[in-house]
Amino acid sequence: MYRKTLLASALAFFLSPALHAAGLLEVYQDAVKQDAELAVERARLEKSRAQSSQATSYLLPQVTASGTFSKLDGDNLPVDSNTNITLSARQALLNGEAWYGRSAAKAAFNAAEASYSDAEQNLLLRVAEAYFNVLRAEDNLRSSEAEEQAIKRQLDQAQEQYDVGLISITNVLEARAAYDGARAARIGTEAALMISYEDLEQITGTRYEQIDALNKELPITAPVPNDRQAWVDQALTSSLILQAARAGLTASEESLKSKRSKHLPTVGLFAEYTDDSDLPTGQGGDKTVIGVSASIEIYGGGRTSASIREGSAMLDEAKSNEELAKRQVLQQTRSLFTQVSTDVLVVQARKLAIKSAESALEATRTGYEVGTRNIVDVLNAERALWGARRDYDAARYNYVINQLRLKRVAGSLVVKDLQELNGWLVKAKN
Repeated sequence: MYRKTLLASALAFFLSPALHAAGLLEVYQDAVKQDAELAVERARLEKSRAQSSQATSYLLPQVTASGTFSKLDGDNLPVDSNTNITLSARQALLNGEAWYGRSAAKAAFNAAEASYSDAEQNLLLRVAEAYFNVLRAEDNLRSSEAEEQAIKRQLDQAQEQYDVGLISITNVLEARAAYDGARAARIGTEAALMISYEDLEQITGTRYEQIDALNKELPITAPVPNDRQAWVDQALTSSLILQAARAGLTASEESLKSKRSKHLPTVGLFAEYTDDSDLPTGQGGDKTVIGVSASIEIYGGGRTSASIREGSAMLDEAKSNEELAKRQVLQQTRSLFTQVSTDVLVVQARKLAIKSAESALEATRTGYEVGTRNIVDVLNAERALWGARRDYDAARYNYVINQLRLKRVAGSLVVKDLQELNGWLVKAKN
């Protein structure tokens, strides 16, 4: 039943419409158009931009026009019509709440800009992670298929030797168990490959038939610069996560000043022109008033004091967020630098491990042929070789992803990084 279900899923996946092959850069371009997370951040940025404009408007001239027309008509009363047109203008001269409110809104917009830029970098990273997870899954499937075939050949050989009486049934049963295990692992890697393609589709909104593979000649080098403190210094200056937290702190500081300014007087300049005419008599006329107004809150039911307490709590929260962001950026930068430096050594070691496993398998097979090794030794050597190859592939992908993660946390991940990686891809064969 499981095999039939998996086969049906595989057919549904690979026979779905709109399939095509793509490279890393093309996948990223699809993601820019379709990614929902980036669209959310873009909407938040535009919302913050509009809020900043609204906050600025309170410091700009306010001009309004109004008019009325009335008519009095009744028994024993003369018909009386009246029109009133008023044009008024106001300009804030002293309004601390509006002034600091504008500063808070601008700082909030700066935070939104930093968050959106970080979302753009995060999209670069998410696309690369999903892309190379597909390649990782494809390599695992190829390795699992090759391992299954190799163990199947070993099983067939054992069966032939048993049939002519050269070995015991135990050897055949052990080879059969190893083959069943390899087959089960291969089925699991098939499912993992389909899931990895679906993860990529979730970001891009596009389903791909296949993607370009990573060239075996990709250079594995230490981070540039190869200095952990240099990366830490860059992160403290350029990290977009940290920039957003700092801008959020500034916004909270200015917002608290705005709330406290409600206790201060506000002063404004006003001008008003009125045309009030009685139509039947022609009486009335226009009137112009220019002056300065001032007001101060005496008591507002405790609303202002509560608002100030709220602003103080928000400021404390922003300070903690900024400190938390700083600690996280420092920890991630140091850890990722160490990880990338380690990945370089791991890739080199994994490559040597493949050669050692190949030599060990060859020696074990020779020993089996002359009777000094048993079939379990051969099967273990087979599994060790394919495990070493999978580990090598995984180490290369880990190096690529961790290098991009390091650049992202330092605020330096750009499209050019994907372009360079794209240049090390091998075109998929249709």
